[in-house]
Amino acid sequence: MQKSQHYLFIEALVRRIHTTDLEATLFQEEFYRMQAGLSGELKLKNRLADYHFKSDYFILYNFECMNTRGFSHQIISGQLFYKPAVHEFSRRMENNIEENLPNPFDQAYRHQLFIEQVLHQHHIHIPVVHLVVIANYRAKLDVSLETMPILHLSGLPTFLENLSTQFPPTAYQVSEIQSIFLKMKQILPARRQIEPSRLKSGVFCTSCDTKAPMLFYSGYWHCFSCKAKSKNVFLDALHDYRTLISNRISNKAFRQFTGIECRFAAKRILAQLNLHTTGYKRTLMYVIPDEILWINLEFRS
Repeated sequence: MQKSQHYLFIEALVRRIHTTDLEATLFQEEFYRMQAGLSGELKLKNRLADYHFKSDYFILYNFECMNTRGFSHQIISGQLFYKPAVHEFSRRMENNIEENLPNPFDQAYRHQLFIEQVLHQHHIHIPVVHLVVIANYRAKLDVSLETMPILHLSGLPTFLENLSTQFPPTAYQVSEIQSIFLKMKQILPARRQIEPSRLKSGVFCTSCDTKAPMLFYSGYWHCFSCKAKSKNVFLDALHDYRTLISNRISNKAFRQFTGIECRFAAKRILAQLNLHTTGYKRTLMYVIPDEILWINLEFRS
Protein backbone atom coordinates (compact mmCIF):
# COMPACT_ATOMS: atom_id res chain seq x y z
CA MET A 1 0.00 0.00 0.00
CA GLN A 2 1.25 3.48 -0.81
CA LYS A 3 1.95 5.70 2.18
CA SER A 4 0.46 9.18 2.06
CA GLN A 5 2.67 12.25 2.38
CA HIS A 6 1.20 12.88 5.82
CA TYR A 7 2.10 9.33 6.87
CA LEU A 8 5.69 9.86 5.68
CA PHE A 9 5.79 13.20 7.51
CA ILE A 10 4.67 11.75 10.85
CA GLU A 11 6.95 8.72 10.36
CA ALA A 12 9.97 11.01 9.90
CA LEU A 13 8.81 13.35 12.65
CA VAL A 14 8.73 10.53 15.21
CA ARG A 15 12.36 9.76 14.34
CA ARG A 16 13.47 13.37 14.56
CA ILE A 17 11.38 15.12 17.22
CA HIS A 18 13.21 15.82 20.48
CA THR A 19 12.06 13.45 23.20
CA THR A 20 11.53 16.44 25.48
CA ASP A 21 9.19 18.15 23.01
CA LEU A 22 5.74 18.77 24.50
CA GLU A 23 4.04 17.11 21.54
CA ALA A 24 6.42 14.14 21.17
CA THR A 25 3.97 11.71 22.77
CA LEU A 26 1.08 12.99 20.65
CA PHE A 27 3.09 12.49 17.46
CA GLN A 28 4.00 8.96 18.55
CA GLU A 29 0.35 8.14 19.26
CA GLU A 30 -0.69 9.51 15.88
CA PHE A 31 1.94 7.35 14.20
CA TYR A 32 0.67 4.25 16.03
CA ARG A 33 -2.83 5.01 14.73
CA MET A 34 -1.57 5.45 11.18
CA GLN A 35 0.41 2.20 11.38
CA ALA A 36 -2.70 0.37 12.53
CA GLY A 37 -4.72 1.96 9.74
CA LEU A 38 -2.19 0.91 7.12
CA SER A 39 -2.22 -2.61 8.52
CA GLY A 40 -6.01 -2.64 8.27
CA GLU A 41 -5.88 -1.53 4.64
CA LEU A 42 -3.47 -4.37 3.84
CA LYS A 43 -5.84 -6.86 5.48
CA LEU A 44 -8.69 -5.43 3.42
CA LYS A 45 -6.67 -5.69 0.21
CA ASN A 46 -5.74 -9.31 0.95
CA ARG A 47 -9.35 -10.20 1.74
CA LEU A 48 -10.63 -8.70 -1.50
CA ALA A 49 -7.85 -10.40 -3.48
CA ASP A 50 -9.48 -13.73 -2.58
CA TYR A 51 -13.00 -12.57 -3.50
CA HIS A 52 -14.52 -13.41 -6.87
CA PHE A 53 -16.49 -10.42 -8.11
CA LYS A 54 -19.48 -11.30 -10.27
CA SER A 55 -19.16 -8.26 -12.53
CA ASP A 56 -16.63 -5.66 -13.64
CA TYR A 57 -15.13 -3.70 -10.77
CA PHE A 58 -12.23 -1.53 -9.69
CA ILE A 59 -10.83 -0.79 -6.24
CA LEU A 60 -9.26 2.61 -5.65
CA TYR A 61 -6.89 2.43 -2.69
CA ASN A 62 -5.33 5.46 -1.00
CA PHE A 63 -7.69 7.87 -2.73
CA GLU A 64 -7.00 11.55 -2.04
CA CYS A 65 -8.08 14.69 -3.86
CA MET A 66 -8.39 18.40 -3.13
CA ASN A 67 -12.04 18.19 -2.11
CA THR A 68 -11.66 15.47 0.50
CA ARG A 69 -9.03 13.83 2.67
CA GLY A 70 -9.79 10.53 1.06
CA PHE A 71 -10.94 7.29 2.57
CA SER A 72 -9.63 7.40 6.10
CA HIS A 73 -8.98 4.90 8.82
CA GLN A 74 -8.94 4.77 12.60
CA ILE A 75 -7.43 2.39 15.11
CA ILE A 76 -10.46 0.95 16.92
CA SER A 77 -10.30 -1.71 19.60
CA GLY A 78 -12.28 -2.67 22.69
CA GLN A 79 -16.08 -2.92 22.81
CA LEU A 80 -17.80 -0.40 20.56
CA PHE A 81 -21.07 1.43 21.30
CA TYR A 82 -23.23 3.86 19.38
CA LYS A 83 -26.01 6.28 20.35
CA PRO A 84 -27.68 7.18 17.02
CA ALA A 85 -29.89 9.88 18.50
CA VAL A 86 -26.86 11.98 19.39
CA HIS A 87 -24.36 10.48 16.88
CA GLU A 88 -22.09 9.40 19.73
CA PHE A 89 -19.55 6.67 19.01
CA SER A 90 -17.61 5.25 21.97
CA ARG A 91 -15.62 2.28 23.18
CA ARG A 92 -14.92 0.46 26.43
CA MET A 93 -11.44 -0.98 26.90
CA GLU A 94 -10.52 -4.10 28.86
CA ASN A 95 -9.75 -1.94 31.90
CA ASN A 96 -13.38 -0.63 31.73
CA ILE A 97 -12.24 2.86 30.74
CA GLU A 98 -14.73 4.43 28.32
CA GLU A 99 -13.95 7.13 25.78
CA ASN A 100 -15.67 8.81 22.87
CA LEU A 101 -14.22 8.45 19.37
CA PRO A 102 -14.73 10.40 16.13
CA ASN A 103 -17.96 9.16 14.58
CA PRO A 104 -16.98 6.99 11.57
CA PHE A 105 -20.56 6.90 10.25
CA ASP A 106 -20.75 10.67 9.80
CA GLN A 107 -17.37 10.62 8.09
CA ALA A 108 -18.31 7.74 5.78
CA TYR A 109 -21.60 9.43 4.93
CA ARG A 110 -19.78 12.65 3.99
CA HIS A 111 -17.64 10.57 1.62
CA GLN A 112 -20.79 9.04 0.13
CA LEU A 113 -22.30 12.49 -0.48
CA PHE A 114 -19.06 13.65 -2.09
CA ILE A 115 -18.97 10.67 -4.46
CA GLU A 116 -22.64 11.14 -5.36
CA GLN A 117 -21.96 14.78 -6.16
CA VAL A 118 -19.01 13.91 -8.39
CA LEU A 119 -21.01 11.30 -10.28
CA HIS A 120 -24.00 13.63 -10.72
CA GLN A 121 -21.71 16.28 -12.19
CA HIS A 122 -20.85 13.70 -14.86
CA HIS A 123 -24.53 12.79 -15.32
CA ILE A 124 -24.05 9.36 -13.76
CA HIS A 125 -26.83 8.22 -11.47
CA ILE A 126 -26.06 4.99 -9.65
CA PRO A 127 -26.52 3.88 -6.03
CA VAL A 128 -23.68 4.82 -3.66
CA VAL A 129 -23.43 3.14 -0.28
CA HIS A 130 -21.07 3.62 2.64
CA LEU A 131 -19.75 1.03 5.06
CA VAL A 132 -17.42 1.01 8.09
CA VAL A 133 -15.17 -2.06 8.06
CA ILE A 134 -13.47 -3.22 11.27
CA ALA A 135 -10.14 -4.91 10.48
CA ASN A 136 -9.22 -5.46 14.15
CA TYR A 137 -10.75 -8.83 15.01
CA ARG A 138 -10.41 -8.08 18.74
CA ALA A 139 -12.96 -5.26 18.52
CA LYS A 140 -16.42 -6.22 19.83
CA LEU A 141 -19.55 -4.67 18.35
CA ASP A 142 -22.30 -3.86 20.83
CA VAL A 143 -25.93 -4.65 20.00
CA SER A 144 -26.49 -0.90 19.52
CA LEU A 145 -24.55 -1.22 16.24
CA GLU A 146 -26.68 -3.99 14.72
CA THR A 147 -28.64 -1.65 12.45
CA MET A 148 -25.65 0.49 11.48
CA PRO A 149 -23.48 0.09 8.33
CA ILE A 150 -20.59 -1.55 10.15
CA LEU A 151 -19.14 -5.06 10.11
CA HIS A 152 -15.98 -7.03 10.67
CA LEU A 153 -13.68 -7.64 7.72
CA SER A 154 -14.69 -11.30 7.61
CA GLY A 155 -18.24 -10.28 6.71
CA LEU A 156 -17.26 -8.13 3.72
CA PRO A 157 -17.64 -10.89 1.06
CA THR A 158 -21.23 -11.55 2.21
CA PHE A 159 -21.96 -7.82 2.13
CA LEU A 160 -20.70 -7.62 -1.45
CA GLU A 161 -22.79 -10.65 -2.43
CA ASN A 162 -25.89 -8.93 -1.06
CA LEU A 163 -25.09 -5.76 -3.01
CA SER A 164 -24.93 -7.71 -6.27
CA THR A 165 -28.45 -9.03 -5.70
CA GLN A 166 -29.87 -5.84 -4.16
CA PHE A 167 -29.01 -3.56 -7.08
CA PRO A 168 -29.69 -4.41 -10.74
CA PRO A 169 -26.92 -4.08 -13.36
CA THR A 170 -26.27 -0.55 -14.61
CA ALA A 171 -25.70 0.64 -18.16
CA TYR A 172 -22.65 2.67 -17.11
CA GLN A 173 -19.23 1.25 -17.83
CA VAL A 174 -16.93 0.67 -14.88
CA SER A 175 -14.02 2.08 -16.90
CA GLU A 176 -15.95 5.35 -17.33
CA ILE A 177 -16.40 5.80 -13.59
CA GLN A 178 -12.85 4.68 -12.89
CA SER A 179 -11.49 7.31 -15.26
CA ILE A 180 -13.35 10.08 -13.41
CA PHE A 181 -11.79 9.31 -10.06
CA LEU A 182 -8.32 8.56 -11.40
CA LYS A 183 -8.24 12.02 -12.95
CA MET A 184 -9.20 13.52 -9.57
CA LYS A 185 -6.67 11.54 -7.55
CA GLN A 186 -3.78 13.63 -6.22
CA ILE A 187 -0.88 13.27 -3.83
CA LEU A 188 -1.71 15.75 -1.08
CA PRO A 189 0.97 17.36 1.10
CA ALA A 190 1.28 16.65 4.82
CA ARG A 191 -1.41 18.30 6.91
CA ARG A 192 1.01 20.15 9.16
CA GLN A 193 4.50 21.68 9.37
CA ILE A 194 7.23 21.62 12.01
CA GLU A 195 9.84 24.14 13.10
CA PRO A 196 13.39 22.85 12.35
CA SER A 197 14.50 23.84 15.87
CA ARG A 198 12.26 21.08 17.27
CA LEU A 199 14.12 18.37 15.34
CA LYS A 200 17.18 16.32 16.25
CA SER A 201 20.15 16.74 13.93
CA GLY A 202 22.62 14.05 13.00
CA VAL A 203 22.97 10.88 10.95
CA PHE A 204 21.78 7.87 12.93
CA CYS A 205 22.87 4.25 12.71
CA THR A 206 20.37 1.84 11.18
CA SER A 207 22.18 -1.23 12.53
CA CYS A 208 21.63 -0.53 16.24
CA ASP A 209 19.37 1.52 18.53
CA THR A 210 21.98 3.99 19.73
CA LYS A 211 20.80 7.59 20.01
CA ALA A 212 24.26 9.05 19.40
CA PRO A 213 24.84 10.47 15.90
CA MET A 214 27.37 8.79 13.61
CA LEU A 215 30.64 10.50 12.71
CA PHE A 216 31.94 11.00 9.19
CA TYR A 217 35.59 10.35 8.36
CA SER A 218 37.62 8.43 5.76
CA GLY A 219 34.64 8.52 3.39
CA TYR A 220 32.29 6.60 5.70
CA TRP A 221 29.79 7.26 8.46
CA HIS A 222 30.90 5.41 11.60
CA CYS A 223 28.83 4.24 14.57
CA PHE A 224 30.85 4.12 17.78
CA SER A 225 28.29 1.89 19.45
CA CYS A 226 28.13 -1.12 17.11
CA LYS A 227 31.16 -0.22 14.93
CA ALA A 228 29.07 -0.26 11.76
CA LYS A 229 30.11 1.96 8.85
CA SER A 230 28.24 3.05 5.75
CA LYS A 231 28.44 5.41 2.80
CA ASN A 232 24.67 5.47 2.27
CA VAL A 233 23.22 6.00 5.73
CA PHE A 234 23.18 9.81 5.47
CA LEU A 235 20.62 9.48 2.68
CA ASP A 236 18.06 8.71 5.40
CA ALA A 237 18.84 12.11 6.93
CA LEU A 238 18.39 13.81 3.56
CA HIS A 239 15.07 12.01 3.13
CA ASP A 240 13.96 13.24 6.56
CA TYR A 241 15.03 16.79 5.67
CA ARG A 242 13.09 16.64 2.42
CA THR A 243 10.00 15.27 4.18
CA LEU A 244 10.01 17.59 7.18
CA ILE A 245 11.64 20.82 6.03
CA SER A 246 12.26 21.32 2.30
CA ASN A 247 13.29 19.54 -0.88
CA ARG A 248 16.10 22.09 -1.30
CA ILE A 249 19.13 22.18 0.97
CA SER A 250 22.23 24.37 1.12
CA ASN A 251 25.73 23.32 2.12
CA LYS A 252 25.28 25.07 5.46
CA ALA A 253 21.90 23.47 6.16
CA PHE A 254 23.32 20.06 5.22
CA ARG A 255 26.17 20.50 7.70
CA GLN A 256 23.81 21.62 10.45
CA PHE A 257 21.40 18.74 9.87
CA THR A 258 24.02 15.98 9.56
CA GLY A 259 26.62 17.27 12.00
CA ILE A 260 29.46 17.71 9.52
CA GLU A 261 31.72 20.63 10.42
CA CYS A 262 33.81 20.97 7.26
CA ARG A 263 32.02 22.69 4.38
CA PHE A 264 34.48 21.20 1.87
CA ALA A 265 33.67 17.66 3.06
CA ALA A 266 29.97 18.51 2.82
CA LYS A 267 30.50 19.80 -0.71
CA ARG A 268 32.22 16.55 -1.76
CA ILE A 269 29.44 14.43 -0.25
CA LEU A 270 26.70 16.40 -1.97
CA ALA A 271 28.61 16.50 -5.28
CA GLN A 272 28.83 12.72 -5.51
CA LEU A 273 25.02 12.52 -5.46
CA ASN A 274 24.80 14.38 -8.81
CA LEU A 275 21.79 16.31 -7.60
CA HIS A 276 20.12 19.04 -9.61
CA THR A 277 21.14 22.46 -8.29
CA THR A 278 19.78 25.98 -8.36
CA GLY A 279 21.59 29.28 -7.67
CA TYR A 280 25.31 29.93 -7.65
CA LYS A 281 28.02 30.07 -4.97
CA ARG A 282 26.40 31.52 -1.80
CA THR A 283 22.88 30.92 -3.16
CA LEU A 284 23.63 27.36 -4.35
CA MET A 285 20.88 24.91 -3.37
CA TYR A 286 20.76 21.15 -3.92
CA VAL A 287 17.39 19.67 -4.92
CA ILE A 288 16.67 16.47 -2.98
CA PRO A 289 14.70 14.08 -5.24
CA ASP A 290 11.83 11.93 -4.03
CA GLU A 291 13.89 8.82 -4.86
CA ILE A 292 16.87 9.92 -2.72
CA LEU A 293 16.87 6.59 -0.84
CA TRP A 294 17.40 4.66 -4.10
CA ILE A 295 20.87 6.08 -4.57
CA ASN A 296 23.66 3.63 -3.72
CA LEU A 297 27.12 5.05 -3.15
CA GLU A 298 28.75 1.79 -2.05
CA PHE A 299 29.63 0.93 -5.66
CA ARG A 300 30.99 4.36 -6.53
CA SER A 301 34.66 5.22 -6.23
